[in-house]
This record gives sequence, structure tokens and C-alpha cells, in this order.
Amino acid sequence: MKKTLGILIIICISIFSCSKSTNISDKKNDISVYDFNGKVKSVKSQLYNLIAEKDTFRIGEKINGLSFDRNSLLEFNKLGNLTSSKEFYANGKVSDEIIYTYDEDNRLIKRKEIDNYGKGFFYEYEFQYDSKDSIIQWTISNDDFKRTYNIERDKNNRPIKSKVIQNDTVFATYTAKYDSDNNVISENEFKYNDVPVKLIERSFNKQNLKEKEQVIEYKTWDTLNYVNIFFYDNNKNLILEKSNIDSDSTYYEIEYSYHSNGELKDYKTTPQGSSYFVIMAQKYNKNGDLIENSRIPNDDKPKEVWNYIYKYDSKNNWIEKTEFKDNKPLRIVKRDIEYYE
Repeated sequence: MKKTLGILIIICISIFSCSKSTNISDKKNDISVYDFNGKVKSVKSQLYNLIAEKDTFRIGEKINGLSFDRNSLLEFNKLGNLTSSKEFYANGKVSDEIIYTYDEDNRLIKRKEIDNYGKGFFYEYEFQYDSKDSIIQWTISNDDFKRTYNIERDKNNRPIKSKVIQNDTVFATYTAKYDSDNNVISENEFKYNDVPVKLIERSFNKQNLKEKEQVIEYKTWDTLNYVNIFFYDNNKNLILEKSNIDSDSTYYEIEYSYHSNGELKDYKTTPQGSSYFVIMAQKYNKNGDLIENSRIPNDDKPKEVWNYIYKYDSKNNWIEKTEFKDNKPLRIVKRDIEYYE
């Protein structure tokens, strides 16, 4: 039976495709989604501030989670899927918790989110599958509401339509169309049954690489028409992405480069057509870990740079990440990773 990932793949299914360059559906299990190596049993992360001392620094107090760094505990089963996820405050109290339940075929059938802040608000997710292990329905509920996602599939078991029903009313509708090579060439989102929200038409080249995307977004005050254009190198790696509003002026450009092993090396987002803009750039090492994040205004304001230094274990999973801003120490994340035998 196919392994079912966590809620990440569910989100992708609800809109029929993943927008990021890395396709979650290609991942084998939750361990690979998190990019861990080996038979990981649990990962405990703890976040501390750093105190500068002359030309060095020391570890200070434990702090609450910031950005992507959290005080957390992830637990996996032997097949590599999450069974529980907890986040903690600096004082050790649980802030929120997610519990995953699988059937005998390791298909995710329940997911419960518990927010321990305040009154302990929660959400429960339940998933139903067809005979081919594909999701055909999932629900979100708590004491106050229930929302159901019904997924319709074609004869090739591809999702072609999804309806979101809440309080016996169609809340949203998604549709998709495919070409003969199984590429999603049309992806549309509607409010209720037929009020358009976002309409996407795509074209692919002979190598089945996405080369053009025409998008119409219906906003409250206006309608956006833009085209996304994609360029690749000889290894089929995406190297440039351009977005144009009304096919007139460039709205942004994203440049990508890669390590020799195929891992993303860096990318840079450059807005265009404005008197003031900020260039965002990121760099990654050969393990796929972020090593530099920069913010570069196009005026006389100073450039801001965040750097990250890692320490790895014998499985090549990082167990320490030290963060600096403009060469000044900020934070450190320490991870304890336990493996199955």
C-alpha cells in the first residue's frame, strides 16, 4: 500500500497540485518530507538565545519559538510517518500538539490538532480512501463546525473536482484538467459553485516541463491578470521564473542555481517596475540546508544578512544550527535525534 503523508499532501490534493518546485507527492514518507536521513524515531529541538562575549559567544536561556525554529518533539513510526508532533514554550509547557492515527495499511485516517493556549481549542481531521489508496473525502471538525472535502476522480484515478461543504452549503469548488502526459493544464478555484476566485491555465514543453502559466485572480477591488514564465537548464533544473502583470511589465524575477548533486544552491527574488523594492536571496549547502538569507533594499538602507552554521551527526542530519545576523550571534537550535535499530 502507498504511504500517506501528513497534512502537507492533503493541502496539495485539495488544490490538485503543489506550487513549490519540490513535489511533495514524490516523497516516500514524513521522514523524507522533513529531509531526515536514516530510520528516525524521534527528533527533539530546543531553541536558545546567544550572548556575545568579546570575540565569541555563549548559550543563554531557552526562548520561545521563532520563525521556523521551535522547541518541539517529533515522533515517527517504523515506516517513517509522524505519530505525534508537539511544540513547547520556553518554560516547557506544551503550546500545541498533533496526533496522527493510521490504519493497518499505514494510511493516515485521523489527525487531531490540539491548541493548548487558552481553552485548548482543537481540530479533528478524518480521511477516507478508495480501493486504490487515493483520498476521496476528508473532513475538518470541532465542537462548532464541520467542513467536508469531497474529491471526484477520473478513470485514471486523477483528482478532477473537489467540493468543500460547510453547514450544508457549498463553500468552495476546485476543478482540474490534464493533458495526455498527466500534466495539470487547468486548475480553477471557485467560491461556492461558480463564482471565480483563481483561474490557471498551463502549457508544457516537449520535456513535460512547465513553461507558461496564465493566471486570473479575482480580488475584492480589482482583477489581476498575469503570466508566469519558466526557464530551465540542460539538466531540466528551473533556473529562471518571471511573472508579468497584464503581460506588460515584469512583476518579479526569481533566479535559481544548483549544486553538482542537483540540490538547490541559491535563489534570488527581484521585484521590478517599482521605484522602491527589496531583493530577497537565499543560499543553501549541498545537504539542502539554508546557510544564508539576505534582504537587500534598492535604496541607501543597509543590507541585512542572516547566516546559519550547522553541526551534523553520523547520519548527516544536523544536530546544531547557529544563527547570526550581520555577523552577530542570535540563536542556536540543538536537536537530539533518536534512531530505530
